Amino acid sequence: MKSTRLTTALVASVALSALMSTAIAEDMMAASGETVFFRGWQYKTDIVQDNVDQYNSGQKGKVDYATVTGDYPAIMEQNLMAGAELDVLYANPSQAGRYYDGGWIMPAEELPNIDAIKADMYPNILEAWSYKGKLLGLSYFVSTRGVMHVNLKKYEEHGMSDADFPKNWDELYDHLYVLKEKGVDQPFLPHWINEWYGISWAFLFEVMNRGGEVADAEAHTPLLTTDEDGAAYKTLAAWKRIWNDGLVPEEVLTYNESSYIDAYASGRYVYSPQQLYDLETFNREDRSQIAGYASLLPYQGQSWGLLDSAVYLMTSRERSDAHTDDVKRFANWYGYQNHDGNVFVGNRWMQESMLFSGYKSVMESEAAAERMRNALAREQDIEAVLGVYAATPYPKGVWNVIWAEEFNSWLKETLQNYLLDDGDIVETIEEINEKITDLNDKYDLG
Repeated sequence: MKSTRLTTALVASVALSALMSTAIAEDMMAASGETVFFRGWQYKTDIVQDNVDQYNSGQKGKVDYATVTGDYPAIMEQNLMAGAELDVLYANPSQAGRYYDGGWIMPAEELPNIDAIKADMYPNILEAWSYKGKLLGLSYFVSTRGVMHVNLKKYEEHGMSDADFPKNWDELYDHLYVLKEKGVDQPFLPHWINEWYGISWAFLFEVMNRGGEVADAEAHTPLLTTDEDGAAYKTLAAWKRIWNDGLVPEEVLTYNESSYIDAYASGRYVYSPQQLYDLETFNREDRSQIAGYASLLPYQGQSWGLLDSAVYLMTSRERSDAHTDDVKRFANWYGYQNHDGNVFVGNRWMQESMLFSGYKSVMESEAAAERMRNALAREQDIEAVLGVYAATPYPKGVWNVIWAEEFNSWLKETLQNYLLDDGDIVETIEEINEKITDLNDKYDLG
């Protein structure tokens, strides 16, 4: 009897899945005949174009995809303000909140299958991408930026083993001087690059890794202290020390991300905080001088880096209802499940670039596990990756707020000047707190 009930339930489940797949397939078909304008930053654009082509050919879509180069957040904000032809775009969560407050985007809550989307998301990711109680976008990728990569080849050449791995930032900075004494003139390539997500993000993740916060997650009031045991003070003091002692290359302040990746792939450095997914890049023989030796510092009580992620947003520009329905169809197909009910784009990014997803259905698959095994230097690195990823903090206080990008731009310039001008630590911290207070006043958040 029990077997019969199970069989009946299984048949019913399969039948329901088939009906849902048919309904999804029919609902994904574009119907308005209008063009959907899709824009993103420059990353493996050939894959993006192929994804779009598959949608257009299979779902009768008219999606126009193009890449935006330069200061992406500023350019996209200008387009949104001007009501330009823009329907779906990439964004980081910090940009998404500002765009929502500007009235320029339509939250993912407007999608008809929003409950299923949320149920498939990890709770911490759902929280990170929600603003004022609404999920703003669909999953592009989730990663840890600032994972501490280790060049095992150079590391082991100088008599080091896993037992010598630094457990936190203080130990890492001390270890740089040990390596210096062993003949490695510049053992560290810091995340001080000249990108909008460069030196400013480096400060955010190191402060959080040290147990601090730049601003309150809800009230967005400044939280940095000027005492010498504080996270911000210790971060800036360490930066000043290694900069003045020449343990890092000065040219890192001018690097874009491509140059930054190439520099570490050269094998010159022992440590560098990089993207989690670039472990694969550095383990590829056609891309790196340290292939097979690119590992990472595991979580040993202190987190490394911050939660870096991106979402697909839908704009709220003036359109016909039929046109907006096509925008929703494409966003759903591209950002969640395609016409077959599969997270097609998310799974493809996992296989192509080891880009993690916010969806459990992607990350908990055997295909994802096998992909990681093939991308990492050692079997134990799989556990290290998942351990670091699980402990990664998110700077909600300075990202999920309307002034996020304005503050980030100011912080980037301020920190560059701090290093170049041998700035004062206390004054720099006070300036950061004052800037946050001024922005809260500007936007009437206090």
